[in-house]
Amino acid sequence: MTKSLTDVRGDMVLAALCIGQFRAPCQIDADRLLVEADEALMQALRALGLELRLVHEPFTPAPLFAPEEVLLDQAARGLARRQVHTHVYRHHDEEGAEEDLSAGSNA
Repeated sequence: MTKSLTDVRGDMVLAALCIGQFRAPCQIDADRLLVEADEALMQALRALGLELRLVHEPFTPAPLFAPEEVLLDQAARGLARRQVHTHVYRHHDEEGAEEDLSAGSNA
């Protein structure tokens, strides 16, 4: 099934931040974002200098942005795979002393 979508290109980080603020369903591709954009979001994206083009394509929004019914449909078809990768980096100074991170007074 194809949908009427907005193809967004340009500064992808800026675009993603803007789209996230509007909580719009968004498909993340390597070189573009596909968004279900209303007029307010399109105006905001244009104001940021991003390239917008209306397209009619199949739509698979990222789980973070997808409405619940889309997530359930993707899970039923085996398409939804959420993976979280974490890396914790702790800086150690040369003397080996650790910084005290306990709550303290600002006084």
